[in-house]
Amino acid sequence: MANVLACMSLQATYEDRPADAVTLSTAAQDTARGHGGTPRVMAMLAMREAFAHATMNAPTAAKAALAEARRQFDRTSDADQDPAWVTYFDEPKLIVDTGIVHSRLGEAATAEPLIADALRRGHGGNQRGRAFHAFWLAITQLQRGNLDQACHTATVALESAAAVGSERVTGHLREFQQRLAPFSKEPAAVMFEARLRAMLS
Repeated sequence: MANVLACMSLQATYEDRPADAVTLSTAAQDTARGHGGTPRVMAMLAMREAFAHATMNAPTAAKAALAEARRQFDRTSDADQDPAWVTYFDEPKLIVDTGIVHSRLGEAATAEPLIADALRRGHGGNQRGRAFHAFWLAITQLQRGNLDQACHTATVALESAAAVGSERVTGHLREFQQRLAPFSKEPAAVMFEARLRAMLS
């Protein structure tokens, strides 16, 4: 049930319903806490709450949830009996998600090194994860005014997205394209948009 509520919270975040996302994420934490949720479970659920608060542009609440996610993660142990659905939430995932929260809050200088580190570590065969993280790195680079670098990184996301056909990642790339509107005549933006159109055609 905690996992279902967490997934619903993330979906609400993507659908721009952050108040619902907060309610669902706290309900997920209450459910897990009442049934002996492991520290890894509680860390992941706190991160979902941080996402929701960041989408509402509530930095104090978002950072409190980030601190709780880190506190819980620091309590994890190899002896914990984590459910299979949370085993993906390792330290690199904690770090990159922390970066994404800071990016959502407009704190690109803090976010960029965290997300870049996750990309450097690689994702094995997980092209979807690589595309998602490359998208967020591109967003932070654009927030910092590095247009050429942002378009290059978004192209990496584009190539990974093409390999997996993820509608969610494609939606993120369309969002990046919209953010390029003020730079529509710049060569890097023109090239990225041409590649995006080619992928979608």
